[in-house]
Amino acid sequence: MGMSIVNAIAAAVLFAVALPNEVFPYGVPWLSLLALTPFFVALIRTRRLRDAALLGAVFGGISTALSNYWLANFGEFAIWTIGGPTIGYILYNAILAPFLRRLADSPRHLRPFVLAAAWTAYEYLKSIGFLGYPWGLAGYPLSDYPLLLQHAEITGVWALSFVAVAANTILAELVIATDEALAPQPIGPAEHGIRFGTISALLAAPRRQLPAAATARFHAPAAVAVVAAIVVFMSAFGVHRLRTEYPKLAEIDMVLVQQNTDSWERGAEERGIRRAQELTRAGIQSEGGAGHPDLVVWSETTLNRPVREDREFYRNRPEGDPFLEFVREIDVPLLTGAPYVEWDLETGRHASYNAAILLDEDGRERQVYGKRHLVPFTEAIPLWEHEFVRWFYQELVGLHGAWTPGPEYRVFEFPEVHSSANPGEPIRFATPICFEDAFAYINREFTLRGADLLINLTNNAWSETNSAQTQHFVAARFRAVENRRTLVRSTNSGLTSVIDPHGRVTADLPMFTESYLRTNVPVYRPAQLTFYTRFGDYLPVLFLGIVLAGIVAPLRTERRHRASP
Repeated sequence: MGMSIVNAIAAAVLFAVALPNEVFPYGVPWLSLLALTPFFVALIRTRRLRDAALLGAVFGGISTALSNYWLANFGEFAIWTIGGPTIGYILYNAILAPFLRRLADSPRHLRPFVLAAAWTAYEYLKSIGFLGYPWGLAGYPLSDYPLLLQHAEITGVWALSFVAVAANTILAELVIATDEALAPQPIGPAEHGIRFGTISALLAAPRRQLPAAATARFHAPAAVAVVAAIVVFMSAFGVHRLRTEYPKLAEIDMVLVQQNTDSWERGAEERGIRRAQELTRAGIQSEGGAGHPDLVVWSETTLNRPVREDREFYRNRPEGDPFLEFVREIDVPLLTGAPYVEWDLETGRHASYNAAILLDEDGRERQVYGKRHLVPFTEAIPLWEHEFVRWFYQELVGLHGAWTPGPEYRVFEFPEVHSSANPGEPIRFATPICFEDAFAYINREFTLRGADLLINLTNNAWSETNSAQTQHFVAARFRAVENRRTLVRSTNSGLTSVIDPHGRVTADLPMFTESYLRTNVPVYRPAQLTFYTRFGDYLPVLFLGIVLAGIVAPLRTERRHRASP
């Protein structure tokens, strides 16, 4: 068991290195094909479910802490932001590993693919719902290969995760098969013989106690051929798609502002607004632009006060360069992150949204989207209406309020920009906020509701690390390919960029710099919705069904055998 724990630790470290990190900004793609191998070797060899749970807990805790260490920079809430996910993934993996151990008793020629399907289904489950956190997926490092990335329009990220994990499980089978080949022959009567393995404690058990999967022959060439065939198909599809040109509806002249100030820092509110205004003016007056831009985009939480309720503040602040005067001066629609309060006149109650708002030249909110998928236990706090819960968060955690989830998916329209194919048709865009561009289902829903363009507003300055921003970017890049829409990311510290429908970066800014990006953003609309946009996450759901069948069927068989004479 000691060696198994060492294997789990080694896998956790290697997996963290394979993902985007400070040393390797976009991760190490080839390492993702073998990083999990030690964990699967240890898991297959262990015989007890409680030992499997321990291995899962060790892997989950270490891999989460190493790949998400930047959560410790979340100001005074650090103990909760890094501690919560780490404990959560210790529990998640402690639950997952016994299921994987149970599936390891599958027929050996199928076992690598069953385990890969189960892991992919797990990644899907951890990426949805209130606690959804689509970070650290096994397929992310492989997205650095443009040919493989194109397949996201069919399966999302899930096929890449399956391929990456299948490579690991096949390697694990090869390790175990090599160990078996080197083990001495059984001593004594065959039916009671004991194999003394050179590596594995598993092989020290009586042969008749081992499941068929552990003693059957593994056909490595066949397994490798299956994965190779999938990769060849994905690559061929990628070649085809990279040559595909999509119909262009328009080009939007935008100024994306990256003021590089942490809006949560005390005393930074006015400084951040002032710097954003200065950069906006420079962007509008830049030589690269042809006249006035169509849109100026600021990041999430650039404004910390609701514009309508705090209008007096914005008439006078920042001192010497008031915000509302600035908006009238530039005479360009401004899309920015800001709080938005919606009142119910009948009850007198209100809802407060972390919102993206589109302001006209008078500083009036013309279109508003409230963030729907809030950060759990930070932006959204369950049972907040109960006094004890409020006391706990206010007195012990230091949080004094929570946002209300946005009521619906709202798609904006550009005031003055229309489709070249149909001059009377406006260009429509959606505004996923912060980590919402990492959730496939949110951006798929925006696309289904008619969004021609995705504009993400993000505040990552608090992370203080490049890896936090590249991890976010790598996850977001899939959204452009899944829906074949241009994705614009306007952030306060990085990665501010424009990503085309093939997942390629066409313009960007260096991280943690004060700058602006004046660029023409092409808007595309394929003739048909992609397969993924139409059918969503069918692949991991299918895998989940296969996994459940693989667990339930053997249990029913065992029950029948125990009941028979």
